[in-house]
Amino acid sequence: MKVLFVIHDLGFADHIAIAHLSAIAKQLGHQTYFCTLDRNDVGAIVKEVRPDVIAYSVNIIGYRRTLEAHREAQKIHAFVSIMGGPQPTFSPETFAESGMDAYCVGEGDLVFRDFLVSVEKGSSYDKIENLITRNGENPLRPLISNLDDLPPSDRDLVISHSFLRNAAKKTFYATRGCPFNCTYCFNNYYRQLYKGKGPPIRRFSVERLMREIEDIKRKYRMDFLKFGDDCFTIKADAWLEEFAEKYRRRIGIPFNCYLRIDTVNDAILALLKNAGCYSVHLSVDSTSKHLRDVVLGRKMQSENIVERLRKIREHGINTFVNYMLAVPESTLEDDFNTIKQSKEAKVTYPSYTTTVPIEKTELWGYCVKRGLIDPATYRGDMSGCMERSALSCFTEKEKDIRYNIFLLGALTSKLPFPLDRLAKLVMKVFPPNRLFRKINQLVHYYYIENKIFKLTKDNLRTPRFWKAESKTQRG
Repeated sequence: MKVLFVIHDLGFADHIAIAHLSAIAKQLGHQTYFCTLDRNDVGAIVKEVRPDVIAYSVNIIGYRRTLEAHREAQKIHAFVSIMGGPQPTFSPETFAESGMDAYCVGEGDLVFRDFLVSVEKGSSYDKIENLITRNGENPLRPLISNLDDLPPSDRDLVISHSFLRNAAKKTFYATRGCPFNCTYCFNNYYRQLYKGKGPPIRRFSVERLMREIEDIKRKYRMDFLKFGDDCFTIKADAWLEEFAEKYRRRIGIPFNCYLRIDTVNDAILALLKNAGCYSVHLSVDSTSKHLRDVVLGRKMQSENIVERLRKIREHGINTFVNYMLAVPESTLEDDFNTIKQSKEAKVTYPSYTTTVPIEKTELWGYCVKRGLIDPATYRGDMSGCMERSALSCFTEKEKDIRYNIFLLGALTSKLPFPLDRLAKLVMKVFPPNRLFRKINQLVHYYYIENKIFKLTKDNLRTPRFWKAESKTQRG
């Protein structure tokens, strides 16, 4: 059979779910194709390929555009359709309106295998676990306990058919799942969904990961590597020791990864630095302990944030630290304190996002209960992370000031006294404007290219790439 994978847009990395699903399809003897709606004409591709199956992987932000593309494709050719990803997992109630033949809820690797087998045989897939069809919703199967049982991911499908082929940075994933309970994240909902169905946190073996990286390194340009896991490691265990030795010896390319700040210690940092770690992403979210613990659910084991951030720099690793502005109950002082903390902690690049309550998260419920958003009209998607706050608890003036911190906070943290005081005054007096946005863009480009990712000047640079790198509300 011919299987066409469709996604809404292609950002800074290829779509890892498609890489795994394409590998499963090819293992069954099928041909696979790829389409991204922001760059390809889905109608033309459907007309040319004539797929037997179209598999849509959909995040919430791309749902409506995907439905339009699906209806367009149906006019051209008959096929069986399935949608997976965050949209069907967190909003299964939208199945009826989608026009899909099936929704896949949760982890889809083995579900997709069984689905393709049924479609090829012409038999019913109505009883396959995790699927929602016109005949109802089926229970979830257990999570895959040993990720190495999956076939080697087909990274070529997306990389070789997109601008990522020649991009300097490539992204990899060593794990699935996140052990923390941030209220703004989907991971809490996901863990409840799979409660009693296997360990939510799983790792590929180091050897499996090394082979995947070596394969991409051999075929494509790769000057820098990013590990996109929610949390790459929380302790200096045998896995990390093996990784550090093998990565340094077999890969030898500078890399970036996500860490949880209250788990950072000398043992972890020494291993990462030895492996070749150039920078790390961390989320502090707020300088207020109350906001971190009560509103955002980031109950840290230790509160010595400045000391830990300094420790990372002492190990020669650059720091990208995310702060969330306009958190419910926050004050302007809380948000301005992020600049002070960044100075004290010698943060390489403090990055900002606006707090966005996403439907089905605890933070969404918190905001609805307090009347901070109207669930009937509020657009809670990640695009809001780079806009003014939409929460009703702040005045329009406060929203402007907080957005100015988003635009100018990183630069201000680098200014000496008294220029930093002058910059804060400017943020309070002037509304957001084109000049502030241009400054934000230039500062972001500089630090991402030179201090967070070690990229060369001929690296492909597009606004979509850099926007995608900025949208983080991670744990």
